[in-house]
Amino acid sequence: MRSDLLGAGLAVCLWLVWIPVAAAQGTPSSAAEVARGRYVFGATGGCGCHTVPKGQINAGGRRYDGPFGTVYSTNITPDRQTGIGTWTDEQTIAAIRLGRRPNGERLLPVHPFTVFNGMAEEDLRAIVAFLRTTPPVMRPNQPKKIAVPLFESVFLPAWLAAFAPRETPPPKAPTIGVARGEYLVRAVGHCGECHTPRTMTMATDNSRFLAGNAKGPEDQAMPNITPDPDTGIGKWSVEEIADYLGSGNKPDGDVAGGLMGEVIDGTLAGYKDLAKADRLAIAQYLKTVPPIRNKIGK
Repeated sequence: MRSDLLGAGLAVCLWLVWIPVAAAQGTPSSAAEVARGRYVFGATGGCGCHTVPKGQINAGGRRYDGPFGTVYSTNITPDRQTGIGTWTDEQTIAAIRLGRRPNGERLLPVHPFTVFNGMAEEDLRAIVAFLRTTPPVMRPNQPKKIAVPLFESVFLPAWLAAFAPRETPPPKAPTIGVARGEYLVRAVGHCGECHTPRTMTMATDNSRFLAGNAKGPEDQAMPNITPDPDTGIGKWSVEEIADYLGSGNKPDGDVAGGLMGEVIDGTLAGYKDLAKADRLAIAQYLKTVPPIRNKIGK
């Protein structure tokens, strides 16, 4: 789930090579932490923005066009030369929450750090542990092509200060019920980055949270997922929503396609790997969102 480049939800991932981090931190991560990291990675949609369709997983190179120019997703495998194999845990987590690389360069403009800032640190560290175990891929990053003068030094900082919301991380990740669903939707799955309409300033219009986006990432229409009975998913039952997240099958017999199909399948993991309890929690939370009438598509 993603939107225009200034707020695209692409999903961001965390990274480090097993050996360098083990040396930096003293001991390798436990199998349980790695497994938790894979699970949370799947809950983000599998960081599909960093994988070219049918390409090497997490190796970057996916193109995103916007009014300011063109950017390409980066290599987030633990390759030491072209990926992020030399980043420390703290540098990685700072990048997720602050949108900056260790050298101070901005992760712009598709990395939704203001939303991922709402992830609990325990989940971030678990993803770091998981990503260390993934195959490194040597694939140089493709340079961005920014067409707007002073975009990075003046316009983007001003936009972030004026319009970007910031999720607040909980001390610990909620584990059950509607609170768990809200956490997964708002912070981890970053669903609003795709499914929330945008204003003329390209900021998410949170007065219409999850009401759909006629022109989302890669120019795909993102449906209304509020519980409006006519233009949203108000007629879907909690069980039907949960099943859709795991299988891609809609109540009317249609199946998820496009970017939603990608995040359900994921890369190394996706929504399909979520436990039923978490899919039900997401569905329960979506039922509590204010219904908004906003027809998207036919």
